[in-house]
Amino acid sequence: MLSSTGLIVNTPAWAQSPAGVDRAGGPQWWKGNLHTHTFWSDGDDFPEMVVQWYKDHGYHFLSLTDHNRLSQGQRWMPVTDKQQAAFEKYLARFTDRWIETRKNEKGQTEVRLKPLSELRCLFEQPEQFLLIQGEEISEKAHLNAINLLDLIEPQDGPTMPELLQNDVNAVLKQQEKTGQPMLVQINHPNFQWALTAEDMAGVKGARFFEVYNAHGSVNNDGDKLRAGTERMWDIILATRLSGPSPEILYGVATDDAHNYHKFEPSAANPGQAWIVVRSEQLTPESLIRAMNAGDFYCSTGVTLKDIAFRDRTLTVQVAPEPGVTYKIQFLGARRGYDPTSREVVNAEGKTVRTTHNYSPEIGAVLAEDQGTTASYTLQGDELYVRAKVLSSRRNEKSHVADEYEAAWVQPVVGR
Repeated sequence: MLSSTGLIVNTPAWAQSPAGVDRAGGPQWWKGNLHTHTFWSDGDDFPEMVVQWYKDHGYHFLSLTDHNRLSQGQRWMPVTDKQQAAFEKYLARFTDRWIETRKNEKGQTEVRLKPLSELRCLFEQPEQFLLIQGEEISEKAHLNAINLLDLIEPQDGPTMPELLQNDVNAVLKQQEKTGQPMLVQINHPNFQWALTAEDMAGVKGARFFEVYNAHGSVNNDGDKLRAGTERMWDIILATRLSGPSPEILYGVATDDAHNYHKFEPSAANPGQAWIVVRSEQLTPESLIRAMNAGDFYCSTGVTLKDIAFRDRTLTVQVAPEPGVTYKIQFLGARRGYDPTSREVVNAEGKTVRTTHNYSPEIGAVLAEDQGTTASYTLQGDELYVRAKVLSSRRNEKSHVADEYEAAWVQPVVGR
């Protein structure tokens, strides 16, 4: 559970549920994406077409998170040669009874981009599909703010940690002022190599970050000098949870979708990565409450049947697919791990601004098993334990060669 300050003082809310229990009439799993772009910023399709894609493909909730912009107010977009093909598809799908156009002073066709309030009327259905307002706060670093009421301008700051803290504080301030629950996540830390684990570790109130972003330019795996995002996750968890004010960090997976016309591994297409949240209702309040309790997983293709933590045992059950095999890993760090680190130096002997090198005791594989069900019982000295499920099926949607479909289970905290 959480203390009144939001710090972790116990294990997640789902810790009391045994694996395999029949949840008929109880919480349900809801699939969603929290990072999506449209013509409101740098996406290449109309918001209706984007929302329709996700609804048609089995998603239950979606947040449109255009850069420094909310889907609000009046906005007319000129239809240039670049947008003509998308406009023709839009007309064919929604007809001119829904679509509004006009001619500008140059005789060019303009189309009105529909705001979220109008999209809700067209797409939302209780307990079936939900739209949540969002924004990607974009400057030197990018953060998604979910379930906002008002636009948040980038706050900036003299250093990356201060910039992140200022942006997070702006979201938390709006949440406190309005009473509306909100969620803020740090996006693709390796995009343009903007962020390090050290930048993110001390940011108070930052409880979510993208462990997997499906955009082709975000460097999830890092490179020879730079840590991948999953390695960053373990470093931040160990650093935070061994400190005087322990705060959890949960991982999310997102599409960061921009491209909806040409589907290929190099494009930022929809349907590549998602989260699945277990909550009582399909509402922003219920989803955010569950996510703050860690009751969700993220995936690039693996479906989980259940996750439970009871009697200090973390159990993961996969919903298997025919012909696919699975490996379940339990990763973590133990109290007393070696916390020392060293800066990264390149071949020319120059220090690289990137996540430091740390001991392999951080993010160590504590146990692994082949099959569709596996459990790990905490021994008492673990700071945290998280699980990862690796599939034998290649992730054909990924821009990374030889990547396999996976799922990530949120960390539980040792006591």
